[in-house]
Amino acid sequence: MKNSVNSKKTLPLTAAFIAISAILIAGTNNVLAQNQLNEADFKIKDFGIKDGKPWVTVEGKAGASKPQNASQIYGYAFVTDKGIFAVTSHGVEDSAEVENDTQWHTHGVTLNEKKCVTDLNDDGTAAVTDRVEIGNITATKVDTVMTALLGINNADASVCVEKVFDSKNSTQ
Repeated sequence: MKNSVNSKKTLPLTAAFIAISAILIAGTNNVLAQNQLNEADFKIKDFGIKDGKPWVTVEGKAGASKPQNASQIYGYAFVTDKGIFAVTSHGVEDSAEVENDTQWHTHGVTLNEKKCVTDLNDDGTAAVTDRVEIGNITATKVDTVMTALLGINNADASVCVEKVFDSKNSTQ
């Protein structure tokens, strides 16, 4: 009988431990899944311009992957007849468009020959739903769209393209 009393006390504790462990593991896996880059979120399916708004669709879920490292920037970039515009998410605050710059927002961008940002402005507005779209610009043509990872160099604060996930141009 003594063993049955101990097993009755141990069983609820063991069950509680297993339940808590399962919740923690499930929660950890969920967090890990959210933090992982899904390159399908940057694999271009189609792009164009409609009613003056450049747009792109991807194989994954537009905007679902966001950088977890403060020195990284994810972007959907549009090369238009009015310049380069990028819908970005990153950890550094530089935009008045959104309260927190991990939220997707738009910049007008100028790059140099090394693919580093030389000029940045708050032109355009971002809409990220089933596609990525830029509003409030006067472009009438999209020549190229690309998705990329940019990095911030801590030594000199330069921002440069580190990896192009995908790129398509209007002649493809």
